Amino acid sequence: MCPAGLALLLLLAVTTALKGVLAITWVGLCGYEWLALWHGYATGGKLRIAAGGLAERQRRDGTWEPASLRAGSVVLPRIAWLRVTPRRGRPYAELVGAANQGSEDWRRLQVIWRHIGAA
Repeated sequence: MCPAGLALLLLLAVTTALKGVLAITWVGLCGYEWLALWHGYATGGKLRIAAGGLAERQRRDGTWEPASLRAGSVVLPRIAWLRVTPRRGRPYAELVGAANQGSEDWRRLQVIWRHIGAA
């Protein structure tokens, strides 16, 4: 995503100086997103979502903490992209994919998402 955004910046009909400022800003935002993703993966464990939509994230020490699902989360038939914000910490995204497809948990996630996903 970051390289695509930089490539699009080159096509803008603005001055070179403005392109430079926009490119630096874009790279900074991309870096922040990657840092948040890395931090989420490094400090988190499992994620569980209750039937009512309440989410919890397991930390590395085994304790569970409340989390919230954010706008932009998507659950498709074969893959899910869940944007999560733990109570203590930065937002991150969790990619859930093919390894879980045949499981009861995957079917349960899809059913729950049909009920809460649009909210």
